[in-house]
Amino acid sequence: MGHFNVHYHEILHFSNWYWVLAASYLLGSIPWGLLISKVFLGIDPRTLGSGNIGMTNVMRTGGKWPGLATFVLDFGKGTLAVWVTLNVLDAPGILGLMVGFVVVFGHTRSVFLKFKGGKGVATNFGVWLALDWRVCVGILAIWAGLFFWKRISSLSALGSLTLLPAVTFIFIGFEDKLYLATILSLYLILLHRTNIVRLVTGQESKLKSKSEGSHADE
Repeated sequence: MGHFNVHYHEILHFSNWYWVLAASYLLGSIPWGLLISKVFLGIDPRTLGSGNIGMTNVMRTGGKWPGLATFVLDFGKGTLAVWVTLNVLDAPGILGLMVGFVVVFGHTRSVFLKFKGGKGVATNFGVWLALDWRVCVGILAIWAGLFFWKRISSLSALGSLTLLPAVTFIFIGFEDKLYLATILSLYLILLHRTNIVRLVTGQESKLKSKSEGSHADE
């Protein structure tokens, strides 16, 4: 309990910590996939494909470049939120970890989308780039390896999320970041439960061109 009490007092002694969390949530809530699709393509990804707003469904319904742009921007908001908190605001490390969760939560439960959103995979990657680049590279490598093997985006995401705590432990050990890794892993895997069912039943689709309908993982 003493360890958590220390963190509790660290947060309380950082002025405006609640505004930092609120801003991080709002940043995470920006639905880049929806904005890119509507502004540049004139479509709403929520009404096409899987109905999700993440990279995979945007790529399937709008093409490769809109999908990649969605990934970069969703990734970037995770990195930006944590990096600014730790390096610009010079906040305590525990607040940076809280921001890491909140920005991902904002993506998955966006205030701008009636508290619906994506699956948080790209934003999670971005958070870890700011927290520890080695963990980010590790889970990205797992995602890429599984994707090039099976071409199923949800399987790649679930593999990287499942191994996130292990990768964090390998590079960092038993530190507070391991708690965040475990929480994000469990939370985001839970959001993929419909994908898990489709994978188990052999109904999950591979990533295909925008002219071919299939399920998305984000």
